[in-house]
Amino acid sequence: IEVDPAVVQAFMGRTRDPAPPPQEPARPRRESAFRAIMFTDMVGSTEILNQLGDERALDLVRAHDQLIRERLGGNGGREVDRAGDGFLTCFFSVGEAVRCSMEIQQGIRTMNEQGLEAVVRLRIGIGAGEPVCDGDALFGSVVNLTARICDSAVANQILVAPVVRDLCIGKSIRFEDRGEATLKGFSDPVRLHEVQWD
Repeated sequence: IEVDPAVVQAFMGRTRDPAPPPQEPARPRRESAFRAIMFTDMVGSTEILNQLGDERALDLVRAHDQLIRERLGGNGGREVDRAGDGFLTCFFSVGEAVRCSMEIQQGIRTMNEQGLEAVVRLRIGIGAGEPVCDGDALFGSVVNLTARICDSAVANQILVAPVVRDLCIGKSIRFEDRGEATLKGFSDPVRLHEVQWD
């Protein structure tokens, strides 16, 4: 006797297990969006240009650029953009960013001691957070904040945001509190810390 399967199912429940749902493809692992951001800026570059002239000043800038790129490569850093006569760079490690900044300042001092035609002086700012990524480019508040921190530094100084100092606990890096600063474009004052690199 033929029986309607719908009647059997209504009386006894389902007669076979449903097909398993299709497996979702495994999602690719994304690398962390967290970055340490470092800006460098050559202080007095216009005066150097006027003092040396275009060609000799360009040689000096090339030596500066090579030193920074070498230190970036040795500390896991990446050049994101040229910012005027400085660099916008990023790192996955805050500690490596700070160590890189110290090595850059030490390298610039050594270059000056070797008798450059003009004294090169840098200011450096470091922040950390989750910037907006567009390909290789970085944007967002943490990038803007780090640029303002760099602007607040004087020649031969490395200034960092509080998060950078906090993430360097236990890394044998000395900081000095430089108090709060009002940074252009930011309503709340930001406490800045100086890296003791010398």
